[in-house]
Amino acid sequence: MGVQNLSGKTGSVAEKLAKDLKAHIDKEESLALPLLGILRDLVNGKLTHASARRASSLYVKFENEYPGMLHGHKELYKVLERLKKVGAEEGHLTAVRFAEALEKHSQEEEEVLYPAAILAGRTAAKQAKTRS
Repeated sequence: MGVQNLSGKTGSVAEKLAKDLKAHIDKEESLALPLLGILRDLVNGKLTHASARRASSLYVKFENEYPGMLHGHKELYKVLERLKKVGAEEGHLTAVRFAEALEKHSQEEEEVLYPAAILAGRTAAKQAKTRS
């Protein structure tokens, strides 16, 4: 059973979470993940000029979206707290575990993945400028 198919208040909160997550995940997939995808080439000194230029463009967009994405996490944490609370009250332990896992994942994004994406983009932008 999917978390959003749960009954009662837990199901309602899970539905809200699913809707809130959709736009957030779309931004991550279009901005942060491509920047993380160039890390291997950056580390190995194999980033092409074309890739550096594309990453530079994404970096500018991601930097602009970054504060909003962090704010989105703060809003998600509120919904996750509510999901844990009502999930525990209604005996939906799967929802509680899911909320805890998503909190951990969001924290990893904030502490590691987003900064790594910014660093990758910044490095690619410098390479794009020096090769022009």
